Amino acid sequence: MKHNKKRNTAFLYECLIRELTKAIVQENKNKQTKVKGILREFFSKGKALKAELDIYRSLMETKDVSEDFSRRLLHESKVDFTKLDRKEIFNEQTTLINKINKALGSTAFGNFVPNYKDLATLGLFFQNDNLNAKKRIMLESKMVNFLTRKEQNHTEMKPVDQLEFKMFVKRFNETYKNSLLREQKELLSNFIISFSDNGLGLKSFLNDEIGRLKESVNTHIVKDLDTPLNENFKKVKAKLDGYAKTPVNSKIVEEVFYIQDLLAEVERNADKH
Repeated sequence: MKHNKKRNTAFLYECLIRELTKAIVQENKNKQTKVKGILREFFSKGKALKAELDIYRSLMETKDVSEDFSRRLLHESKVDFTKLDRKEIFNEQTTLINKINKALGSTAFGNFVPNYKDLATLGLFFQNDNLNAKKRIMLESKMVNFLTRKEQNHTEMKPVDQLEFKMFVKRFNETYKNSLLREQKELLSNFIISFSDNGLGLKSFLNDEIGRLKESVNTHIVKDLDTPLNENFKKVKAKLDGYAKTPVNSKIVEEVFYIQDLLAEVERNADKH
């Protein structure tokens, strides 16, 4: 079942959010203005694409409901979706796609969207009129499984409010200015995005990054060596191991930020010798 991601309003919105994040991290005011202008033009209250996005969001944010409720919700959401002026939606999407290409470049559509598979399945569910009965039922079953899923407690993440977000960015801008490492920029980008995607991208990135940091720390730990430096490496390793049992929050993000800086400094010093 082929999915045209550029005709998926939720995907287009997520791409813009990620472009805005990059602009914030890079302190690119011009790009920020462009992205915010596009978001206001197409996703403000009363806009056709905003109405469609709200339907996507209603389903994407639903979890742990009964099978009966999920099927009823899918049915009613499909009714709401078909009630929208499909010609207007198509024309607005076309205009939006052209604006993104012109203002941000085609690479904007290549942004990593953590929940893309779910968005694609939902997009196919809404636009499945040309599919046969078997494929329509398969899509509905996938969506029922998605809506009835249980969220595991250890992956819960407290939403980042605007004040916390602003303070976080301000602190790091003051501390690091233009000296951010590549991996720190990625961490900061995923943290900023976390307020709009329930932390999916941040959790995924942290999982990989903490694994990388642990490997780096292990290379510096010397077994049975009793020195302050060796003990500090062991403490860092224990801290990284402990994150697996702790819900993701801004404190963990800050600590990982400093550990990234610490290990990068160690590597730089090692290269000099």
